[in-house]
Amino acid sequence: MRLDAFLKKSLLIKRRELAHQLCDEGMVRVNGVPRKASQDVNPEDELEFPLYNRVLKVRVLALPEGNVKKADQWSLFEVLEDKRIPLELGYGDEDPFAAPPKAPRNH
Repeated sequence: MRLDAFLKKSLLIKRRELAHQLCDEGMVRVNGVPRKASQDVNPEDELEFPLYNRVLKVRVLALPEGNVKKADQWSLFEVLEDKRIPLELGYGDEDPFAAPPKAPRNH
């Protein structure tokens, strides 16, 4: 199943167009590597992507067949990490996956 289709059908992202755009911008990582929307997703893959003011990391458990009810979405993936991004940072040119900058040391 395509990456953008999985993000939409699993209800992680509401619109496939938004999922496609995030993939094209290199913001969606599959097993730590930025991937395009056409990348195939398999069970046990780990997906990491920004969504509004947070970065989600999920493990694919199963691929959806047909339409998915909201109550059944949790059988498709497992949330591994949910990092919040402070709103004052914004998105700008900063990489949401980058480690936070280290404070300078005084020697």
